[in-house]
Amino acid sequence: MFFANSIIIKVERQTRRKYKKVSAKGIGQPVPFALPVGSNRLEVKENMSTQMNKLKAAREKALQKLHKAQEEEKQIRKQMAELTRNERTHRLCTRGGYLEKLLQESELLTDEDVFKYLDYALNTPYAKKALENLLETKRMAAAKDEGTEARESVD
Repeated sequence: MFFANSIIIKVERQTRRKYKKVSAKGIGQPVPFALPVGSNRLEVKENMSTQMNKLKAAREKALQKLHKAQEEEKQIRKQMAELTRNERTHRLCTRGGYLEKLLQESELLTDEDVFKYLDYALNTPYAKKALENLLETKRMAAAKDEGTEARESVD
């Protein structure tokens, strides 16, 4: 018996292994989904089972690749975070060291003393204008570099 569109269809074997619909509407019409000539059910079942096993194996292999790629991405993200943290630490140490070099007897000053001095020194109109000019120059250089990189990638 085969199930097609919720109708149970019985098939009977005719000569030369052709199958025809026996019950349901249209008695005697060829069954479009019947087994092909020369096939037997065991072979078809084995083929379907083999195909299913191959598909399951391919799925498992794809899932393993996915898991491996996710782990690799996780490692890369971790390395990027560590590199960013190391760059920041280096920058803070370099700038803090230079500031200590400029301050006279820096070990006598508290953090609050240094903050007050920097606020006073960097909030003057001259210091603000110098910082604005420096930042504008850096921004223009960065934009020029990005334009050059964009043109190089197009070529």
